[in-house]
Amino acid sequence: MVAGEDTPLEGPVPTVKVRAPRDGQVIKTPALLLTLDVKNWALTPDGNHIHVIVDNEPYIAVRDVSKPVDLTALYEKEFGRPLAEGSHVLRIFPGRGHHESVKDGGAFQVLAVHWKQKTPGFTFDAKAPLLTYSRPKGCNEAGKRVLLDFFVSNTTLGPTASRVHYTVDGDVSGDIDAWKPNYIENLAVGEHTLALALHDASGAAAAGPFNTAERTFKVAPDCQPHAAAPSGAKPGEPPANAPLVTAPTPAGPATPKAAAPTETGVPQPAK
Repeated sequence: MVAGEDTPLEGPVPTVKVRAPRDGQVIKTPALLLTLDVKNWALTPDGNHIHVIVDNEPYIAVRDVSKPVDLTALYEKEFGRPLAEGSHVLRIFPGRGHHESVKDGGAFQVLAVHWKQKTPGFTFDAKAPLLTYSRPKGCNEAGKRVLLDFFVSNTTLGPTASRVHYTVDGDVSGDIDAWKPNYIENLAVGEHTLALALHDASGAAAAGPFNTAERTFKVAPDCQPHAAAPSGAKPGEPPANAPLVTAPTPAGPATPKAAAPTETGVPQPAK
């Protein structure tokens, strides 16, 4: 498998800045309001958006930053439960219409905030190597390629450097050593799991509370594309020149499993 290429940016690199709350702030107000300053990234209802991740939950897509974002309300709407009081880590970065992340250090923000109170014993090192799971999530249309995407910070991926270890459906596994989007093809209709873990150059799991993540996602024939695809791609598909991770269909009645990316690529600069 040849690693995919980032979808080219049209114009300057986008930036995201968190104006409020401050890193380390204890927030006592009734709602946790997030004020974002986004530049060079026009947000639309069906296109560009901002990924906001609370701790190690799936991201929340934010499409309007013209006023402070009520993160407590968004969290409860997304996950069906209130945001717990205590310490939380927020990770924020731009997503394209087809949810591929913008892989640039200026487009990524991470901070710790304390909702109502600080959790006893809470620590977080924002300068340590950090893996941020992005895709896949939710429902993905059958017959379409499924985006595998993540953000890495404070480290470099490469054959002799850090790598992202993946496991698809608890079966197919390997390493990704280039910070590029990847695509999985021929996933059977139904539920699938993807686990990602950041490994250091020796192959050992990197320390840190968020450097492993697992998501369950669905492939279904009736998923509607959420966003416009980039130029040259059909809605719900990645760019036409994106390479594939092909999942061969085994003979017999067994449920087909997805093959996943193999390692390739050039080490990328630390972000």
